[in-house]
Amino acid sequence: MKTLTLSAWIALFHVLVVFIPAQAKDEVVRLSYPSKVESSKGKEREKLFSPWMTSESMRSFVDDKRTKGEQIVFFEYNNSNGQSRAIFVSKLKLSGPMSRWSFTNEQVMEEKLNNEMKAGLQPAFIARNLSGAYSMLFVSPGDLDAVRTELKALGVGEPRLKK
Repeated sequence: MKTLTLSAWIALFHVLVVFIPAQAKDEVVRLSYPSKVESSKGKEREKLFSPWMTSESMRSFVDDKRTKGEQIVFFEYNNSNGQSRAIFVSKLKLSGPMSRWSFTNEQVMEEKLNNEMKAGLQPAFIARNLSGAYSMLFVSPGDLDAVRTELKALGVGEPRLKK
């Protein structure tokens, strides 16, 4: 009788072990590979960047540019001084929502990637600069092709997502 009870407990344990990971897989987790940023177009990009500025100044600058009909398409964050710089284009008009983020931690960046994609936005680029900071721009699916066309001209490739 003791052997049967022990066998039943072992069988129940194995069933639980098999089903618990299956439930955890329901949550979508995407790992990303940053966009390739071509060094051959670095001099062209460098001429287009805004000056380095604080996060608060950059927010105001982005708003000012938007009122003038210019849209941010690429930016960098320097985690050593906490400043950002950006590239804007005037021929791009976004029809949907967008968001931009900078992180110094890869895990936090991946969490934001998942959250933004769950909210319906797509990553236009994910870049990691020399200071180790990640920068990401998210746009609506309807705007993605137009934004990526602008990024391609700047030598910024698509991020690769691993499901």
